[in-house]
Amino acid sequence: MLLRTSQPADYQQMADILYGMGHDQEGWDYQYAAEGGPEPSLPSWVAVDGNEVLGLVEGRFDSTYDERIEQPDHPLPHAWIYLIGVRPDAQRKGIGTALVRYFAEQAALAGCSFVALSPDQSDDDVLKRVAFFRSCGLAPLINGDPEDVHGAPLAELLSHLR
Repeated sequence: MLLRTSQPADYQQMADILYGMGHDQEGWDYQYAAEGGPEPSLPSWVAVDGNEVLGLVEGRFDSTYDERIEQPDHPLPHAWIYLIGVRPDAQRKGIGTALVRYFAEQAALAGCSFVALSPDQSDDDVLKRVAFFRSCGLAPLINGDPEDVHGAPLAELLSHLR
């Protein structure tokens, strides 16, 4: 498995993964780009095996957090994972964890000190997603809502994922 920045040749497979997750708008962005439209609006990275896209992560390294989750002990910039997905036939093989680790490594190279995400709460699998993110070393940032935003100082996250 190789982890790398996504390329136009990956976009249709990325769209298929996102459609399978119920992320129709995000899937359309990649499908449209695959058909010659503009590039997707957010940076993304993929896990590939040969020409097969196994999973993807999409995020930014220039996020500022609102007052609910701001991190005054961690200087800007902060990283934000917008979405992460792995093909159903490739799940539970370490690909999601590898994508989180790769994103965290790229965030560190970009000078980020903290990473956060909001687990997809659109279906009954939210608790499985939360368990996955916690196993990666991310913790809830909102008191009283264990399904809301999760995050971690980047150095701690990378240490946990090594």
